[in-house]
Amino acid sequence: MKQNAFKNLMSPVQIGSVQVKNRIVFPPMNTNLSSEDGCVTPQMEEYYVRRAKGGAGLIILEAAGVAADTRNHPRQPMICDRKYTASWARLVEKLHRYHAKVSVELVHYGSEASIPPRVSPSGLSKYKDHPGRILCVEEIHRIQEQFVAAAMYAKQAGMDAITLHGCHGYLIAEFLSPVFNKRTDEYGGSFENRNRFLLEIIEKCRKALGPRFPVMVRFSANEFVEGGRELEEAVALAKVLADSGVAAIDISASQPSAYLMTTPPYCLPQAKGLLVPYSEAIKQVVDIPVFTAIGIREPEYAEQIIAEGKADLIALGRPQLADPDYAAKVQAGRPEAIRHCLSCEYCLDTLDDDRQICCAVNPETGREAEFPDLDTVCCGHMADCAAPAVNTRRKRVVVAGGGPAGMEAARVAALKGHEVVLFEKRRQLGGTINAAKVPPHKEMIGKLVDWYRRELARLSVEVRLGAEATEEAVDALKPDVLFLACGSHYIRRIKGSSLSNVISAYDALTAPDSVGENVVIVGGGASGAEAAEYFSGQLVDVVCLGAEKLGGRLKFEARERAGAVQRHKITVVEMLDGICSDMDAFCREPVLYTLEKNGVRLCPSCRVEEITEGEVRIFNLKDKKEEVLKADTVILAGGLKPNGQEAFPDKPYPVVRIGDAVQAGKIKDAVYTAHMQVICL
Repeated sequence: MKQNAFKNLMSPVQIGSVQVKNRIVFPPMNTNLSSEDGCVTPQMEEYYVRRAKGGAGLIILEAAGVAADTRNHPRQPMICDRKYTASWARLVEKLHRYHAKVSVELVHYGSEASIPPRVSPSGLSKYKDHPGRILCVEEIHRIQEQFVAAAMYAKQAGMDAITLHGCHGYLIAEFLSPVFNKRTDEYGGSFENRNRFLLEIIEKCRKALGPRFPVMVRFSANEFVEGGRELEEAVALAKVLADSGVAAIDISASQPSAYLMTTPPYCLPQAKGLLVPYSEAIKQVVDIPVFTAIGIREPEYAEQIIAEGKADLIALGRPQLADPDYAAKVQAGRPEAIRHCLSCEYCLDTLDDDRQICCAVNPETGREAEFPDLDTVCCGHMADCAAPAVNTRRKRVVVAGGGPAGMEAARVAALKGHEVVLFEKRRQLGGTINAAKVPPHKEMIGKLVDWYRRELARLSVEVRLGAEATEEAVDALKPDVLFLACGSHYIRRIKGSSLSNVISAYDALTAPDSVGENVVIVGGGASGAEAAEYFSGQLVDVVCLGAEKLGGRLKFEARERAGAVQRHKITVVEMLDGICSDMDAFCREPVLYTLEKNGVRLCPSCRVEEITEGEVRIFNLKDKKEEVLKADTVILAGGLKPNGQEAFPDKPYPVVRIGDAVQAGKIKDAVYTAHMQVICL
């Protein structure tokens, strides 16, 4: 593809006195990579440097606390004292080497801080039992001065701009919000009064920083809660902010009760370009740059948004976790080389568990400091990516299996300069991904296989499709090491599970015409739930409307899909008490709602006793009753055992098992274990 296909996306843009080289923004996202006292660490440095090397025009560093007593994470970056300036300055200096412009998001977490103490405009919080202290006017003024001091520390550290964090239910957002702010003084009530806290911060920051230093504001264009901000007020607020002298407006979405809509999962089709209508409307009333975000994956779509005047900059967070070279590949006219984000929410899962940020498809995310060798192979300049590294101890590496673990092993081995041969007994690469990409809204998983296929070809990996890695075939190659990525199989221990009407989830999804009318799915984890949705006929698409109230449940709406026809009656049987128990919290609720509205019957706490030619007998573990279900087809979607446990014994070369050949898991597990094993070669 020609480079000028992205001429708008890769064109420079002016933010106040600062020119940004392109329209691609790496937005602020918590990483848990700072030190416990809030300083920038070498790991945090390398994480951001990798995105600067990859060509991002503007990097907005993650939320940094403006006060010592406001924390949302155990490892919370801070910018509330001069002692932090040196570590921020060192990071900024490194980012500037790659011509990236740098801002930092300044935050006070207010009543939504996960770590007390908490303060708020009106004593409202998702933490209902401990909402925090209501701020008096004197305290409000003190916090405003803390923002100003933090802004000055940012400028002293060499930042090109600051971003005031006014979204997601934190303190500035609480003052702005009609849901959070119930004050009756000059800082609450009317639209003008709710804006006062932020506008005074902006005024004081601009006075301290000087008129040429850009102050940007990030706010939720839709709070996704009943009674919260929606489009009309978002447009009005943007106009007020532009009139106050801010240099750019960065829109996001949601607040804590509907955090799902800040980073929507793959199972919500409404996610694509969620905020584009908002940025488009805001651009009609302001003459400063407007950012848009959420659900933008393909650079072609990002280019279209800029070209049509619907936004000025595109915030690509998760896409640049998956591929830090996103911008460089767009600049080079090679969008097909981008490794795409799956919207699987693994990055958020790790943070919720107080771990460092990770990515399911990019094992180097959050671990950049640990992978200096591969980092130099593809550092954001496409010329550097043309060939693998030169390895003075070149080895012959054989990989048995072309699923995610096998493909990652072959890729990394080739990047390290080794000679690689990959066997795959099927006629196509991908392994279980070829089934995983079939259910609704999982098309990005298919793009991952396409990416691996192109990468293996680029790196001159010899791929033998339709060829099983027999001992004779592998021995003939005289390998230095064999990576056994032969996957796993379903355990058929249930009485009758070897009958012809019992098939695996893989076989069902890759040959759907073989599935009968009455279907029983054994296993109610992620794979079983997704198979159930697919075979239900996908009668509806589900839309999240937001939270019913502050701290309330999420509301969903099922919208009929034109032309959808129900061809199967689906029952899911699961021994555990809950369906989708292996799914992250972001996906579980919308998936369960989708199954319900598609007419799928769910049977948790039930054990399959026996399978016959046309029936399945189950036993309810709670009410101790048996039931017989009609079953033309039984799909096994749980209970996996690694393949190849006895394969390749007593070989003169090392045999290393990876992926599901060690323990059945998800894409993230397969990719990570393969990467870590091969990196040690």
